[in-house]
Amino acid sequence: MGEASRAIGALRELGLSEYEARAYAALLAMGEMTPREVSSAASIPYTKVYEVLRRLEAKGWVRRLSRDPLLYAPRRPEAVISELRASLERRLKEAEEALRELEEAGIRSVAPAGVYLVRKLEALKRIIKGMVMGAREEVLALASTGELLEILKLVPRRPGRVKCIVRAGLPPPHFGEWREAELLLPLDILVSDRERLVLSFGLLRAGREPRVSGVVVLDKEVAEMAASYFDELWEMTGASRLSGGGSRRRP
Repeated sequence: MGEASRAIGALRELGLSEYEARAYAALLAMGEMTPREVSSAASIPYTKVYEVLRRLEAKGWVRRLSRDPLLYAPRRPEAVISELRASLERRLKEAEEALRELEEAGIRSVAPAGVYLVRKLEALKRIIKGMVMGAREEVLALASTGELLEILKLVPRRPGRVKCIVRAGLPPPHFGEWREAELLLPLDILVSDRERLVLSFGLLRAGREPRVSGVVVLDKEVAEMAASYFDELWEMTGASRLSGGGSRRRP
């Protein structure tokens, strides 16, 4: 009884249900049996034993020898264990590859929830393009480096309203309304619909791949604070300009 209980416990650890483990243990101990015999030997209700045996067959633990009479036999434990080991190794490898891809993408959540560190520059560029394309109303951009302007050039779909403050000396953006300012912050800021925020550490990278390229904040309150900062800076700058040679406008 102790050996049977130990075997059933081990089978449960491998993913079998209580009834499945009992049925396989009974077949392994007694050899080929009919469903009624399995029901009696393994103390499984007769109304459930057919479904239990069908599941065991589908999982590869038993094989059906005949239909009339319906007869089942256990597969050798070493054969089943070998298949389980191969399946587990395959799934572990797939999980390892998926996690490595996620790590290489460089996106890692940090406290508080909704704040993400982005290590890879290419991943950050994709995020910025996606946020601009997904904006419903407006995009606010604070460009301390030409890097953000280059990313904006690659955006195929542009929201209805884009306002950009550009550091003095940089070329103007290719679309939207913009103003020039002497920016002190060594980073680019982009706010989408006053709900999502990206901080890009362009000037801090200095031509090398950093541990962190930027920060994504999916928190409406924080994004609104950044948008308010942008609004104040916008009012402090000079005249507005329209990209593409548009006229100047006084605030």
